Amino acid sequence: MEIQWFSSEEKIGTASFYNTNITLNTIASVPFEYAYRIQVGLDVNKNVVIRPLTKEKVQSGDLDEYAIYQISVKKTYARISSTGLMKKISEALKIELSDKPVKFSTSWNDAENILTIHINK
Repeated sequence: MEIQWFSSEEKIGTASFYNTNITLNTIASVPFEYAYRIQVGLDVNKNVVIRPLTKEKVQSGDLDEYAIYQISVKKTYARISSTGLMKKISEALKIELSDKPVKFSTSWNDAENILTIHINK
């Protein structure tokens, strides 16, 4: 007997941008459960990327200390709180941020060890 098994679709993470923080939903926050700190940047397609960092990597002195951010991980979300960071993101992407969320889908790249927040989708 041949059986075709059903599998659930990969769930899509969501990142909500506010003027003071980035909030990741449960799915998007999973890769950061054990992160000590994070880095935030832009890729060539103007998508926001977030990389988890270990304590050893942060303490190695290889990274610019001003390019490292804290992330608070809770049971149902994770949050990166930095008004300065959000101002830089707002200016770079030419989007206006406020206390109302602007939501974007996310995807995790195992090979690069980064979460991509898809701005142009």
